[in-house]
Amino acid sequence: MSEKKKVYLSALDEYINKVYVLVLLLVPGACQCAGVLYTFEKIMGWLPEVNWLALILFDVTCLIYLAVGILFIKTGFLNGLVRDSRLKAGKIFLVVIMFIQFNFILYMIPAKDFWGFAFFFVVLTAFFLDFKMVAVTSLEIAGSLVVSWVIRADVLLPVKDDMFIANMLNRVVCVSLSLPTTVLLTYLIGRFLVNAKKDEMERNNEKVQNVLNSVQTLSENLLGAGTVLSQISENEGASAEELSATSEQLLEGSNMLGSKTEESMANLNELDEWKNVLADNVERVETASKDLLDKSRENEKMLSDLKIINGEVSESMCATTDVAYKLSEAVEQIGTTLSLISEISASTNLLALNASIEAARAGEAGKGFAVVAQEVGNLANSTKESLDEVETVIKRVQSNVEEITVYVNDNSQKLERQNEYFSNVFTGIKDMTQLLGVSVNAVEAMGEAYNKQASVIQNTISINKEIADKIRNENTQFNSINHMVEGNVNDISEMSTQINVINGMVDEINQLLTGND
Repeated sequence: MSEKKKVYLSALDEYINKVYVLVLLLVPGACQCAGVLYTFEKIMGWLPEVNWLALILFDVTCLIYLAVGILFIKTGFLNGLVRDSRLKAGKIFLVVIMFIQFNFILYMIPAKDFWGFAFFFVVLTAFFLDFKMVAVTSLEIAGSLVVSWVIRADVLLPVKDDMFIANMLNRVVCVSLSLPTTVLLTYLIGRFLVNAKKDEMERNNEKVQNVLNSVQTLSENLLGAGTVLSQISENEGASAEELSATSEQLLEGSNMLGSKTEESMANLNELDEWKNVLADNVERVETASKDLLDKSRENEKMLSDLKIINGEVSESMCATTDVAYKLSEAVEQIGTTLSLISEISASTNLLALNASIEAARAGEAGKGFAVVAQEVGNLANSTKESLDEVETVIKRVQSNVEEITVYVNDNSQKLERQNEYFSNVFTGIKDMTQLLGVSVNAVEAMGEAYNKQASVIQNTISINKEIADKIRNENTQFNSINHMVEGNVNDISEMSTQINVINGMVDEINQLLTGND
């Protein structure tokens, strides 16, 4: 798509552009407002003589004229300027619609003072500063007024009373003076603007000639500045060749640095991989250590419980010792009782022997036998009592034995629990041993990774040393470039001076072209 050519408009061209749009909207718009006003007055009953058909036809024509005016505006411009053909057609269109609509209203609305709007219609055409257009419009409006005064004198003329002649004279004088005056004013203004435009063109031609003379002088100055700049450019060319050679060397060094950098990056990536291995093993060691801590706490609790159980076993054993002691005392009492029974038995035997002897001597005499028999009975009673005591003691011994049995069973259960705790402690120690094995393996893996990492780091250090040597060489080359740049400072300063001179010349040219003093 080609770009539109930029057009520089004069003040008169811009004025015509604005007037073209304004009047093409204002004239049909004014007619449309009049149609709306008359329709409203007809609806309110203030215009009973107006025909509805004529009023509707007037409103429709106003809408058509407004649409045609908008079409003229949309199609009337080319590159920001009103086309001559459209401007002429627009003027003819305005003259026609003002003649038609003025007469339409003049014969449709019975208004004695409507003749005053004739000046409004003529003034609208005066905006174009075309005295021919204003003259034609004035003639058609004035002719329409005269014809309407003849045809519809009873409606449009003043009341025929003592002031009739004076009113008619005032109308005629007003129309006769105002319309020609408007035409004359339009002619003078248009003529003045044309002459002013010619004078402006002459001044512009003179200014352009001055600019050309100044530009010639400036071009000579620019030629001298260009010669100086050419010499500086030759000097800069030699420096550029030297800089090019140095740049090639720097490029080779940069490529070497690039390859070393890639190797260094590969090593760093390998370090990153071993870092992950170290991180995994550290995590495993940390987990194993936590498990060992938990197992240690469990073993500590088990040992504490085992200590309590051992205390209870000790107390139970003390109680068992007391029972055994009581049992020993009971056994001693049994021994004493048995001794007593033994003595009683001996006495009984002796008495029985004596009884036998006495019985043998006495024969039938029973007194002695009776005494013996009585004594034997007493001994028997004593033996019975002794036996009762022995029974009591035996029961006590049995009770103590049962108590010892209970303590023994209790100690047996506690010993079982103790064994269970010992088993758990053993299992915990076994688990701790396994965890320690895992931790040792992880530490070994970490050691291996560390060794590899140390090797890679040593290699990276060597590469970095090589890079440092290259950088030193590049610094030397950059110092050489710096000396060359310092050598060009004077040329650049001179170039800057010449550039400032050229800029001043350009500013002067711009001032001349823009017309600024």
